[in-house]
Parts: sequence; C-alpha cells; structure tokens
Amino acid sequence: MLDTQLPGRLSLDQLTAPVGEDRFLREYWERKTLHCRAKGAGGQDRFAPLLSSPAIDAIISGQRFREGELSLARSEPRIPPGDYVLDNGEIDRGAVMRLWQQGATIILPHLERRHTPLAQFCRQLEGVFSAHVQTNIYLTPAGAQGFHTHYDNHCVFVCQVEGRKRWRLYDTPAGTPFRGEQFTPGKFAAGEPVAEFVLEPGDMLYVPRGLMHDAVSEAGSHSLHITTGIIVKTLADFLLEAVAEASLHSPHLRRSMPPGFHRDDFDREGLRALFDTAMDEARQKADLDSVLDLFIDTFLRTRQPDLSGGIAGAPVTAETQIRRRALTPMRLAADGHHIALVMAGGDISFDEPALSALEAFIDGQSVSQADFAALGKDKAREAVERLLAFGAAERV
Repeated sequence: MLDTQLPGRLSLDQLTAPVGEDRFLREYWERKTLHCRAKGAGGQDRFAPLLSSPAIDAIISGQRFREGELSLARSEPRIPPGDYVLDNGEIDRGAVMRLWQQGATIILPHLERRHTPLAQFCRQLEGVFSAHVQTNIYLTPAGAQGFHTHYDNHCVFVCQVEGRKRWRLYDTPAGTPFRGEQFTPGKFAAGEPVAEFVLEPGDMLYVPRGLMHDAVSEAGSHSLHITTGIIVKTLADFLLEAVAEASLHSPHLRRSMPPGFHRDDFDREGLRALFDTAMDEARQKADLDSVLDLFIDTFLRTRQPDLSGGIAGAPVTAETQIRRRALTPMRLAADGHHIALVMAGGDISFDEPALSALEAFIDGQSVSQADFAALGKDKAREAVERLLAFGAAERV
C-alpha cells in the first residue's frame, strides 16, 4: 500500500479527529453533521499550510481572473456581477477590493487549480471517496454575511482557517438532492435552527448535502474558510450505466417505446409488462465488473495530474531512479499487444515487454531504465522520461 501520509497533507483521519476516518465513514458520511474542534498545541493553525488571507491577496493582485473564476456575494444589498465584471469578461480586481471593503464576501471557486497545497489536499480526499473533490474559498469581512439560508447539492467539509464564523444548522427538507438539483430560494422553509455554534480557527464542520445552513462572520476580524466539496457518483448513475451496458447485449432493451404512448387511452398495463420484462433482462445482461471498470477508468482519467518537477529535474540517465508519485491513482490495462497505464490526465501506452517493470512501479518499487531493458535501450529511457513528464512518477 502506497504511503500517502506525507508532511503537510491532511488525511481524512486527521481532518475528522478525534472521530477518525473509519467511524466517520460508518456513522456520519451522508447521514449527519460533524463538528471537530481544534485540539492541542498548534491546532488552531492546522489549516494554515493550505491557505491564508495574505496568500489570497497575492493571488488576486498577481493573477488575472475571468468571470466564473472569482465572484462576490453579500446577503444585503446583493451585488450584481456587472459591479465587478468588465465588458470583456475579465474581473475588475480593483472593484473586488473596494467591494470587499464594503462587506462583500470574496469567493474563489476551484482554487485548487491555481494553488498547489489545495490541490494536494483534494487529491488526498479523492483517494478516499473515489470522487471529484473541489474547493470553494470564502473570505468574509468582519460581521458580514455572504448568503441567506440554503443547502448544497453535495457534501462539504468546512475548514475554518482564520477568524470566527457563527453557523446555524437546520433540517434537510430536500432530502438527498441530485448533483444538478440547485437550491431554489423560497421552495423550502428552513424552520428553526437545530444547532448554532461558532467555528474557530482549526475547526472543521462536515455538512451532508441537503442540510439547510447559514453563517455570519463574527465582529472584530474577517473570516477565511475552505469549503471542500465531494462530487460523488450515485447508485442511480451506476444503474443507468448498467442498463446502457446491458442494452449492448439485449435487442429487447433497444426496442422503441410503444406507439401512441402519449395518448390518454394508452394501455399502461401493457407497458408495465414490457417494463417488468426489460428490468429482468437488464438484471440478467448487465455486467457489474464491466460497468465498475468503466467508472474506475473514468475517475482515474479525469483527475488532475501532478506535473511538478517535470521541467526542473536533470536529464534522465541510466542512474535515474523513479517511483510512483504519491496521491496519483493509476492502474494497468492490457490488450495483448500494449500496456496502458490508466491515470490522471489520460493513458500512457507502452509495448507489452514493459509489463513486469510497470507492475513493480505500480506496487511502489523504485525503478530505472534497467528495469525496462526488455524494451531496448532507447525505449527504456523514453519509458522513464514519459512517466516523469506526465506526472506518474517522481525522482527518488
């Protein structure tokens, strides 16, 4: 098992302490909230390596943003995008700073794409949940509120980095919403809060999807928190793909709907019989392993590769030792002639003689050109170079 507990990286076990990963997944995940307070010396600073308000100041002042890459929110009065988005779609960063002075919350979605510590944090959690993990950053002035009471359509871990923020939690009137099911103001009544508390620096709050909540920064200091969203595949997603896969092997499932099904006099009982038959056929023809392999490969290929060190390293020589890069999920797939390393960003293809070296590499062993000798001298060097270039490997 590859060790991913590297310095400065927060595991789920650390994030949910003292509950811990096993108990969290068994008792809390998609079921109920969890509030973990900062503990021990330095506990209040445990999220500081991930982000800080000076880092945000440097990012905003030093990088350009397009609409959708930065936004502002204020519960009252609302801030229309036209107040800080220029006609060319670029963010007016001066307007952002001015509106921040006037009580606006700065929101930076997907900051893990620009900030390496957040990217590593997301990769750590992706390895646990087999799901896409993304961050939304909220920097709120003292005594301000960005949003009215609402719910999210995905589960989140809220990491309080700086300042203090008062949270109120309500019920889950929407149940477990779908990914595309956006919150609609006025559709559900929040009711009375079931819990109210202040998040201090170093505190973590887990909020299951669908649970209504709101938050206001406390007076005296700004609030900075990282909302980490877990974007899952559902059982419904899996079943839909399984039926589609079964239809490849079942002409019955590819039959058209009965003509006239839109009419008032349509025979629904006849359709019910067809439906029952189709469900039985799908159950018999669906290949769980094939669908699961598809889900696995899609998950792996759609991760963001870690390409750090690809340029800075010295040229590859016969002495260069490499190993599998931590937090980069991958697996091998063969077609009888070539070996594909399925991983973040896409596949890397090798000739079949590379199999034994790749198996050792996947197992976490250090390898070099000598291990790829069956490919020939030039292809052996190329194999090591490609593993480094595409983020599969790091130098030992």
